[in-house]
Amino acid sequence: MLACEKDSNFVDPPNRYIKLAEIIALPQLNYDPDNSPPDLRVDLKRRSASFWEFSTETEINAASLPTFAVFPAEILATDEMYEIRIVDEDLENPNDYEIFYWVFHPIDEGRNGEYEFIADGKVIMILNFNQK
Repeated sequence: MLACEKDSNFVDPPNRYIKLAEIIALPQLNYDPDNSPPDLRVDLKRRSASFWEFSTETEINAASLPTFAVFPAEILATDEMYEIRIVDEDLENPNDYEIFYWVFHPIDEGRNGEYEFIADGKVIMILNFNQK
């Protein structure tokens, strides 16, 4: 019978809400035919979704880093795998150029309000979250 009792001291962990991505570093590439800096956007989705569910506003000609990409609304992190990518958005091309791509679990990973995304031993992006 004791195993069925609810622990009155147990507190559900707070929910995590994602709102802001800080892009810290990118490879030196010729992103656009006119040699202009990339038009950066961050896309996010649950792995179970068949399309990119959330996208930041596009930072046009992001010439200096770090730069911040903001989602239009807070995104509640759920207990499942997520995919995230940084893209160079070009309106004249039907497909965006994917610069980086990662898979992460927003409940099991992250600390101190941040998820760090690393490539080639360098922090490329930090995704910020709030707990409520």
